[in-house]
Amino acid sequence: MRKRLLLFLQVLLVTFQFAVAQNAYKNGKKDGQWDYFGNNKILLARHFYNEGVKVGIWEFYDIQGKLSWTYNFNTLTASYLVANSEDGFYAYQGAGGQWVKQAPDTKPIWLSSQSQWNHFLVTHLKFPEESATARVPGKVEIRVYLDEQGNVTGYKFANNIEDLNTEALRVAKLYNPEFTPAINQGVKVKSIYTLKVSFKLADYR
Repeated sequence: MRKRLLLFLQVLLVTFQFAVAQNAYKNGKKDGQWDYFGNNKILLARHFYNEGVKVGIWEFYDIQGKLSWTYNFNTLTASYLVANSEDGFYAYQGAGGQWVKQAPDTKPIWLSSQSQWNHFLVTHLKFPEESATARVPGKVEIRVYLDEQGNVTGYKFANNIEDLNTEALRVAKLYNPEFTPAINQGVKVKSIYTLKVSFKLADYR
């Protein structure tokens, strides 16, 4: 009985340590395994960091918790189990500093599952008070500016939907999207990715 109790406590301790290690920070930066869940604790995405550096194989799931695709930071490749229909790529910066509105050799990849993004919108997006009575659905497009490492450096509106832009930008920044860098002719380049914020989802609460 005593051995069983000791074994139970050891398992409980390991489980507790594992739980604490998830979604943790080290020296102010994301570290270890980060899990993102939807309703009913369904896993939507799993990310790995080493003091802020993206590492390992990231996993992205659909709303039923089925694996949709992965990104391997060891080989810098994406593997899709389901066809990827989300392409928000807009432009990349050429050698002369001009923006080129065509695909580079390797487009930036938004490191998010669509279910992960939709769940975040449903949870955080709010119709502005002045639009609350009309509740007119809309989709704001935000151009996300990325540096050569895929880090977000700025946001600009790609379209103008009155009363919705400010809230869309707030939620986009709150989500803090992550990307892989665009690459052209073997060189990492600055790029722009268009993020779509759908207010139609706000009515699904």
